[in-house]
Amino acid sequence: MGLFGTQKVNKGLTEEAVGMVDNYFSRRGLDLGKHQIKGSEGYGWWLTEGSAKVYVFIQDSPNGAVLRITSPLVHLPEKNRELMYRKMLDLNANLSSCALATHENIVLVVAQRPTLGLVQEELDELVWNVAYVADLLDNKLADEFQCRMYSEDPSPSKA
Repeated sequence: MGLFGTQKVNKGLTEEAVGMVDNYFSRRGLDLGKHQIKGSEGYGWWLTEGSAKVYVFIQDSPNGAVLRITSPLVHLPEKNRELMYRKMLDLNANLSSCALATHENIVLVVAQRPTLGLVQEELDELVWNVAYVADLLDNKLADEFQCRMYSEDPSPSKA
C-alpha cells in the first residue's frame, strides 16, 4: 500500500460513499472533479485545511469498501525520533476518531472505517476531524522537533 493507501476498489457500497464525499465537497464549495487525485481511478480526492492537505479515499479491503482519510504532516526528524514517537503516542491518547501514524519517514493523521453503515454526518465529522488535527499539529511538530513539513515537492527546505 502506498503513502495514501491507493488501491483498486470494487463497486459494492462505494457509489453511495462517493456520493457522500461529493456532498461534503459541494457544501464546502469545492468541485469534486477538480480535487480528484490522478491514478486513484475515481476514488481519491484532496482538500486543504489551513496548512494541511487532506486526502480522502474509498478503497477495497478483504471485508469490503473502506473510507480512509489521511493527512501527511512532517518528515520524521533525523535526531530525537524516540522523543517524537513518545509525543505521538501521548497525543494519540487524546485524539478522537483519528490517530497519528507513520509511513516510511512521514508522520500522518489517519482515520479509517468500513463504508458499510456509513452516514453523511459521520463522513463529515471524520474528514473535519482529520483536517483539524492535521492543521493543528503540523507546524507544532515541525517546530518542536526541527523536522521538515511534508510537501509533495521533494525539496529539502522547510515549507
